[in-house]
Amino acid sequence: MKITLFFILFSVSLYSQNLKDQFQYKATYKLTYRLDSTSVNNPKMEIMVLLIGENTSVFSSRSKAIGNQPVVFSNSGHTSKTAVTDFQYFIIKDYKKDVLYFTRQIKEDFFYYEQPKNQFNWKLTGETKIINEYNAQKATVKFSGRNYIVWFTSEIPIMDGPYKFNGLPGLIIELYDMQKHYHFELLGFEKLETNTAFKTNLKHYILTDRETFKETELRYRRDPFSYSKNPNITITPEVHKKYIESFAKLLEKENNPLELE
Repeated sequence: MKITLFFILFSVSLYSQNLKDQFQYKATYKLTYRLDSTSVNNPKMEIMVLLIGENTSVFSSRSKAIGNQPVVFSNSGHTSKTAVTDFQYFIIKDYKKDVLYFTRQIKEDFFYYEQPKNQFNWKLTGETKIINEYNAQKATVKFSGRNYIVWFTSEIPIMDGPYKFNGLPGLIIELYDMQKHYHFELLGFEKLETNTAFKTNLKHYILTDRETFKETELRYRRDPFSYSKNPNITITPEVHKKYIESFAKLLEKENNPLELE
């Protein structure tokens, strides 16, 4: 399935630097996850995509990549349709600078925070097995409150993987926490028939830190009407209260994020 990549044009604020690359490879993962820790027997599933260039990779849900065609794009930014996904972010890994950028649009605002790319203290176990015809090696790591088991293959010599994970001597082809609340499985790896240009002018996002971003996102999700008042939308206080109550119930069922810390 051909993916139209709207994010080859999106902008991130990162001082005056630019990121330019050509995506050469695509890794497609199935993510099985349990957002509600009180209902772990009812997992959800999404397809996730990792696009890889020589110096950069971008990770997102496939729904985000396909569903967010730009509606308006100009030197001041763009607005886009909201993809139907539980994962409304893009994660950009800059191989040269060894940093990653977590980016997310909330209403008309574009945010990002950055972290060291090499933040994983991998432990190689020496155990091997065959996964989807690849010779895979086992590693373990603790990350943000979860203990993970990871299988990677040096047959694909790309030191990357799903979400923020990277740094092993080969592509990650399976990754899951000990409770299997989050389980990534490689569905396919392919060389793109035509390299896709990737460029960010890095101007229009707001630099923040992870904790401030989480607080901002939670404020929006608790009460999106108050986050950014739209003069074209008016609701009574009674209806507003009911909306807030319904948003609170939804958030109660999303008590098990991938990053616990």
